[in-house]
Amino acid sequence: MERGIWNTPEDVQRELEARLALVQPSEHIRGMHFAAVLDTVRFLGGEQAVKRIVDAGDMPADLDPTELYPVPPFMRLFFAAAHLLAPQLGGFEEAMRQIGVQGTLAFVHSMFGSEVRQQVGGDPKQLVNMLPEAYRMAIDFGELVVEWTSARAGRIHMRRIFTPVAYNEGMLEGALQAVGAQDIQVRGRQTSLLDSEYILSWDD
Repeated sequence: MERGIWNTPEDVQRELEARLALVQPSEHIRGMHFAAVLDTVRFLGGEQAVKRIVDAGDMPADLDPTELYPVPPFMRLFFAAAHLLAPQLGGFEEAMRQIGVQGTLAFVHSMFGSEVRQQVGGDPKQLVNMLPEAYRMAIDFGELVVEWTSARAGRIHMRRIFTPVAYNEGMLEGALQAVGAQDIQVRGRQTSLLDSEYILSWDD
């Protein structure tokens, strides 16, 4: 199945609406992910760019990185940011990927990520093994399953995750970067609208 079709603004809007239509009111994401999107936009586009996407969306007031928020505002903010950054990053998917990298780095340096850092040290395999638990700290929906194919390569299955493949690739890449892995390779494919799988490898 295709990763997603991002050729026109209309395609992107249809993709966003299809994902939002499946969100349940009980599903939430922590504020750190909103903050990571804004930080990426700020770094690449400046404060004016941040103001543009905040003014156009429905950002939570007094955003708290540790609090859980409904999924739809995050998805709209994320898609707006990717649209804004796409021209300078070489396309919509690359913009999503870069936002995903920053999202993981934000988690790793958060109060939630500190426990993960202590447990894994600098071991990429141990970090990957802890990703399902780490995801449960950051969101309250979906599932990750890790399958190993060698000492430094494996496959991750994501189920009921609303963010697109390119963003999730960036999240996995950022996680491996955070523990010093080298020559990181992450490639995902969409298996249904909210399900996907990823082959990843690295060198020490």
